[in-house]
Amino acid sequence: MGWLDDVYGSSIVTGTNWKNVLPRKIYSTLPRLESNQSWFEVYKIEPEIYVFYEPGQFEEALSYLVVGKEKAALIDTGCGIGNVKLLAEEFTRLPIQVVNTHSHYDHVSQNYLFREIALFDHPRARDVAKNGYTRADMARILRKQMLWKPLPEDFDSVNFHVPPFDVTVWLKDSDIVDLGGRRLEVIHTPGHSPDSICLLDRHSRLFWTGDTFYPGALYLHLPGSDLNLFVASYERMISLSDAYDELLPSHNEPIANKTNLNEVLEFSRAIAAGKAKYSEDSEGGTKIRRYDHPHFPILTK
Repeated sequence: MGWLDDVYGSSIVTGTNWKNVLPRKIYSTLPRLESNQSWFEVYKIEPEIYVFYEPGQFEEALSYLVVGKEKAALIDTGCGIGNVKLLAEEFTRLPIQVVNTHSHYDHVSQNYLFREIALFDHPRARDVAKNGYTRADMARILRKQMLWKPLPEDFDSVNFHVPPFDVTVWLKDSDIVDLGGRRLEVIHTPGHSPDSICLLDRHSRLFWTGDTFYPGALYLHLPGSDLNLFVASYERMISLSDAYDELLPSHNEPIANKTNLNEVLEFSRAIAAGKAKYSEDSEGGTKIRRYDHPHFPILTK
């Protein structure tokens, strides 16, 4: 998994002052809930939808607990530093099914703690499920410059890795994850990764975007990333916009305006047409181009 070197090997990716944006203003507008897992901050989005936020690490990973009448979905399992399973069990007694937006390490790190896991069916995802991520892979996210918050006392940083896990449901496009009284529709959105999905709740008019969209630099420089597929996925997401009101991303901020998608689409089309300016860095073994944008920089190979 040498791509992690590309993610963390260069300031063109991480920037130099990422901690300065914290705390993000949006969290002061959301009800915050107490929990026994100090690594996370917990907020309520609406009744029976909770967000688990990891502000202490560069990724600022977000996982969502979505509670139906018969079971709950945990959308992604985060970076693996705190215990997201114990956290989720504080907020529901229903059976919990993990639904991953894709198979990158910061979305599947604690899949192994759960019995029910749904992941999009793609060879890259099957490889991650079979092999996990090694200690060398995961050590990179614990570098000093990637953390501002002390690690939990019971966290084993020496042996930190992602074990293999069993997928009980291999998802495909247009599948429905039925929680009883709440249905999540799978929308395949390759570009960031070939197995990326979004999840559409037509009844609540919410759209979970994984890493296809979030407020911050968008990654298209990783193995399996594809700018043209990214553009096509945005066109599809926007074509569905009458079915949802808000975006729920997997990093940085848990609620975003859907009009942001139009802005990203316009910018990514300009990049594809060779009409956008960029800076370049080859540190980490791979040349990375950063196309600067006031809100959504895009990184490509």
